[in-house]
Amino acid sequence: MTNKQKLKVLKAFLKENNVKYIENYQSAFGVTMDLVLKELRIAVFVSDDNKDKENAIYNAGSGKMKMRWIYKPFFVRESESIEFIKEKMQNCVVDRMMWLQTCWEKKNRKKGK
Repeated sequence: MTNKQKLKVLKAFLKENNVKYIENYQSAFGVTMDLVLKELRIAVFVSDDNKDKENAIYNAGSGKMKMRWIYKPFFVRESESIEFIKEKMQNCVVDRMMWLQTCWEKKNRKKGK
């Protein structure tokens, strides 16, 4: 199964679970994301197993505005099965929800002081 087909299955999985996404999103960092889950700040890329390209995407931006600090990169690789990609996305969504909850709690604590 090709990466593009895996991306279609991932989109169907996200749609089934009512997760909103945008296709072919152009970021301010100059990186085009195959899918972006804006509310959860997850950027999905179809990988060609080129580690240099993945590192360039991961380190896009400069100074304090690195892409990896804004979006969590998620790569769909040729070597991964569909079941593994779904499980990886579930784990990624849970991690981001927990991270956003922590940020929200920290913000509310600062307001309370």
